[in-house]
Amino acid sequence: MTLINEEGKKRLGERVRRARLDADLTQGQLAEEIGISQNAVSNIETGLSTIDAPDLPVWAAALNKPVMFFLMDSDMSLVERATTILSMFPEDRLEFVLHMLENMALTIQQQSENTEPPR
Repeated sequence: MTLINEEGKKRLGERVRRARLDADLTQGQLAEEIGISQNAVSNIETGLSTIDAPDLPVWAAALNKPVMFFLMDSDMSLVERATTILSMFPEDRLEFVLHMLENMALTIQQQSENTEPPR
């Protein structure tokens, strides 16, 4: 699974670069830490390529940032944020996560109905 669209690639690349500079690493040092080429790091930072979602935790660990640092953006809509979060789950666990969300939504809805003043 890949973190796709062009604008998303650029935003991810900017975050990778910011995190790398925060960690005081060169592109070469980061590449060595992750086990890829310096050119691959450069391509990600410039938005030419992206990081596969399953590989994101490796990058986050190497850069000492939470995974969400690379995914969330303050100008993302709620739907974009939800989609981004759901895309992080392995396919075989997604049904379980959706079931949990459904139960939470129903519970909140029920609580809301029980606290509404009578008419």
